[in-house]
Amino acid sequence: MKKRITAPREVLHELQADYSICTKCKICQGVHVQFCPDARFWRNCPAGTRYRWDAYYASGKMEIARGLHVNEIEPNERMAHIVYSCMLCSSCQEQCYEVKQLHPTRVFELLREKAVQDGWGPMPEHKKLLEAMEEYDNPWELPKKKRGEWAKGLPLKNLKKEKAETLFFAGCTYAADKELRNAVRSAALCLVEGGMDVGTLGAEELCCGAPALLVGDRDLFETFAFENIEVFNQLGVKTIVAPCSHCAWVFKEEYSREINQEIKVMQISEALYHLVAKEKKLVPEKEVRMKAVFHDPCKLGRRFDLYKQPRAVLEAIPGLELMEFYRATFNSLCCGGGGGVPYAFPDFALWTAKERLFEAEATGAEAIITSCPYCVQMFKKAIGEKKSEMKVYDLAEIVLLSLGKEV
Repeated sequence: MKKRITAPREVLHELQADYSICTKCKICQGVHVQFCPDARFWRNCPAGTRYRWDAYYASGKMEIARGLHVNEIEPNERMAHIVYSCMLCSSCQEQCYEVKQLHPTRVFELLREKAVQDGWGPMPEHKKLLEAMEEYDNPWELPKKKRGEWAKGLPLKNLKKEKAETLFFAGCTYAADKELRNAVRSAALCLVEGGMDVGTLGAEELCCGAPALLVGDRDLFETFAFENIEVFNQLGVKTIVAPCSHCAWVFKEEYSREINQEIKVMQISEALYHLVAKEKKLVPEKEVRMKAVFHDPCKLGRRFDLYKQPRAVLEAIPGLELMEFYRATFNSLCCGGGGGVPYAFPDFALWTAKERLFEAEATGAEAIITSCPYCVQMFKKAIGEKKSEMKVYDLAEIVLLSLGKEV
């Protein structure tokens, strides 16, 4: 097997003990019901709930992995649809690991890698993203010269010209989507207001590679990982802060073996937690009067167990009444933006986002706060589709607002 430059990772057949002993108990189809007060919200697998066929649940995909392993089945279009409509939200693994210590999410990630290697994956729409990554160094066809435009006018250092202790890695989605401009600028400015020495790579920033990894193209992912790791190790920074939960995910999980071990990687919610709740270097004083629920991004919550940190930040905001979804923290429902699903199956992704929006409205909240660009995008689409009065904010926007600052 080819040497991997990033974190050690199995190939699918090495997890045969997981997919071969799945007993189809169907615990993966719901939440931890003892922590969810309303039976209306007990189901938590978007694909299984939407398509109403057992193959779309985790147990069905585990059977697909087993069937491929023993050559009982052949890949076809339906199988590709099942494998790539999974949002990789890890809700199934949240349930299953507690009882059986199985790793369905890891199986599905490796199942996608096998699909790419064997030629029946990814979906055609995903191939367009990968082609854009190769041509533009990002999946959104953002010209390189415009990569750093989001930071115009902010007091940030250019790390290609001068040293700084902290690299603020904006990520492709925050850099490309102008509707997220206020969020990413707020995040960077919060760090500066907290006394951190912050710089960016500007137009030289590359994609973290996460989109390629999500759809199973590990070779392309490692091309980006290799270049980023070289840059990070040469910068001399002590900390990397990523506002995008997907960037933080691959930096923490996949880059960890090769990145300088003295560099600490934090998602923005972690950094804000230290500045607001622990070190008190940011003191929110301006009231932000709203009833809000915090939506846990899948990579931030179930991947890194970062649940208390963003809530501690919000609890420090004067005037803000923090509420909870019925499916909260480890029970959270995906926003619909996970696993590359919005690009191959946009109607299904929107269906999921509307379900989460319905749940937010059911709590009586006025706003959804989260800490992931894909979550913000999906909620904005759902709000527009339903003509809802719900508001959606990035966590950093609320913090900056409470500091009385503007971007």
